[in-house]
Amino acid sequence: MKTLLRSIAGLLLAVLMMAGVTLPALAKDVKIGLLMPLSGRYAETGISVRRGVEMILNEVNAAGGIKSMGGAKVNLVLADNGSDPTKTSLEARRLMTEEKVSFILGPYSTPESEAFRPIAERYKVGGVGLQTTMVPNSQYFTMLSLTADTFGKGYADFVGWLRSKGAKVDPVVITFANNDYGQVVAKSAQASLQAMGIKVTEAIPVDPATKDMTPIVLRVKSLNPALVVSVVYYQDGVLLHKARFNMNYHDPIWIGGAAGFTDDKLWNALTDEVASKTLSQSFGLAFYSEDATLPGLKSALARGRAAYPNVQMDPSFVFGVQAANLIVKALEIARNDDPAAVNDAFRSLRIAKGSPEIVLPIISGDFSFDKRGVSQGTNPLFVQWAAGKKAIVYPENVASLKNPIIKGVK
Repeated sequence: MKTLLRSIAGLLLAVLMMAGVTLPALAKDVKIGLLMPLSGRYAETGISVRRGVEMILNEVNAAGGIKSMGGAKVNLVLADNGSDPTKTSLEARRLMTEEKVSFILGPYSTPESEAFRPIAERYKVGGVGLQTTMVPNSQYFTMLSLTADTFGKGYADFVGWLRSKGAKVDPVVITFANNDYGQVVAKSAQASLQAMGIKVTEAIPVDPATKDMTPIVLRVKSLNPALVVSVVYYQDGVLLHKARFNMNYHDPIWIGGAAGFTDDKLWNALTDEVASKTLSQSFGLAFYSEDATLPGLKSALARGRAAYPNVQMDPSFVFGVQAANLIVKALEIARNDDPAAVNDAFRSLRIAKGSPEIVLPIISGDFSFDKRGVSQGTNPLFVQWAAGKKAIVYPENVASLKNPIIKGVK
């Protein structure tokens, strides 16, 4: 009987092949790398990104996988770069050559992205930087965030808006993380401010590994600015606000970002006493704010809170969700797990503004990548804190807080 059944099956297969019928291939799982700081100084960031990515991929796999690939499941392969460029290169190479991933979500920041790009080009496996601000200029690397030049101009535009409201904004002092990211942002902000006729007294570099921001605050205070722009990471922002509080120095208007002024963990990390004296009197450049009206964001936050009870939904989580949404859409377009096909599909993405796949509030227009790998349709947001919550104040057309506290303006 078994022999007869095998014979019949073989005959049916032969008939179908002769008739030109193509049978669907068995679904093959797809391996996607996640290259993040899961340990070290910025581990909280990487872990939060991981939560966002895993939530989306778990949902996709539970719903039947990648439809265009016969229901293929997406397997996430983790790589910890420890926020170190050298380790980033090693882990990227491992993901590409040993794990044979089809695409990599990450790295997160600019220094690691600079180390990643040549590896991606050598092995021809695509990647997407989440909060890198460098222009990729690569066939195999794209970015979700804003470029450093856009950051700098964004700060200047916001200073101009404050001036239009009657605020005293001249002169300005800039403090910046002394790496490629901070240097470019500071240079762009200074040039844009000076073009507006606003004097920049000094741009002060800050060691990204600093453990005390008191000397920086002392230097700023000695210059007596009307406004300060601080380009800081999360940990550096915590140190900055504590130093400002300890010195009771709250005279100038203070603008900063991104994570060092807008990360959702900041208020609790600083305590109500410190945050109410610093964050509530400042403005922050943000990628995300919970009060944004994107339908995709509202849905992602609700699902995130259900998936991760008692965990703060922060910008890094939202970046993880956004990156995962994009790679899932690219896999459906690619229809196979070949790295070249997946990379081409990722770079070809076109998503209309307000679509459910869009969760990052900085994506205010139709989303795509240009030839350089730079995300299009993005603009910076500025927020202000009150009682532990952020609210968008600029641009005014998306603002939920119409009357922010501006020093010197009634």
